Amino acid sequence: MIRADGPKKPRYPLALIHPLGPLFRHLPLSLRRHLLFLRAFGKWGNFRNPQTFREKAQWRTINDRRQRLSFVQDKLAVKAYARTIAAALNERLRIPETYWVGTDLRELQALAHKLPSRWVLKPNHSAGRYCLMDAPLSSAQWEELIRTCAPWVERDEEELVMGHWAYGQARHLLIAEERVGDGAHAPNDFKVSCFDGTPGYYFWANRSSSPTLYAFFTPEGVQFRWGEPTEIASNAEAGNMQPPQQLRERMLRIASSIAAPFDWIRVDFYVDGETLWFGELTLYGAGGLYVIDRENNERFGALWQLPDLSAPDPREPEWRALLRETPKGTLQR
Repeated sequence: MIRADGPKKPRYPLALIHPLGPLFRHLPLSLRRHLLFLRAFGKWGNFRNPQTFREKAQWRTINDRRQRLSFVQDKLAVKAYARTIAAALNERLRIPETYWVGTDLRELQALAHKLPSRWVLKPNHSAGRYCLMDAPLSSAQWEELIRTCAPWVERDEEELVMGHWAYGQARHLLIAEERVGDGAHAPNDFKVSCFDGTPGYYFWANRSSSPTLYAFFTPEGVQFRWGEPTEIASNAEAGNMQPPQQLRERMLRIASSIAAPFDWIRVDFYVDGETLWFGELTLYGAGGLYVIDRENNERFGALWQLPDLSAPDPREPEWRALLRETPKGTLQR
């Protein structure tokens, strides 16, 4: 069993000034985002009239509460949404099967005899938390899993500290689902960054290496560097990791349709041989606090046209419907 349990909280006295400590979350959201920006880049950002990609990411976190964003960090809702888009496009997009949904892992333990040997457990409403299983669990391992993952249904730092509103709108559940690939690591994931439904760039992440290697491409498949050479040592040569043209075109086509309702969103896929799997959607992209060089920060900031938050949305009932009720996994039917 391989697991990740989210960020580690600092101990006293660092906790008094650290964002994950007990005090930071009580500050006004705008001040929190300014302090996080200052901590990451050593300067104060312009969040009232943002121009760069990083600044516009902060503007979204502080201001955008439109209903169309409410379902995007709900893993079950986005799988349903992606399934609808793939069907409309007549695309054979693989979506990991959901085996079980709930809050009490003892319910899942009772279904253990029906689970495959390889599966993954994750919270429906969080990031950076998962457990990977590759063999049946003993009773002691189930107890360990329950102790580790029971707190995952609670509100966490994405909502309470970072102020990422959509995580708070997602249903607080645990999900057991199909594990993609057959190796120790997930297949390479391809992430497509879209602006109003138009791909701006994509990148792949090779997680079988340490550190993870990244390669960035224009929609036409031309590689470019992300960040200054001294800032990102993990920029990789494309090599044989660039997907075949037909697969790349499929990926961009599907991403474009999925991303159409959003001013900016990232659509994540896994590529396992010739099979394209849906991964997830990302609204906040590390909160806009990651390394990016000045040229790309300005270039992709210019592509991001911020929305009119007062404009009516005729699809609002559709977005609300994606968060209704609690769906059942295939082992619960």
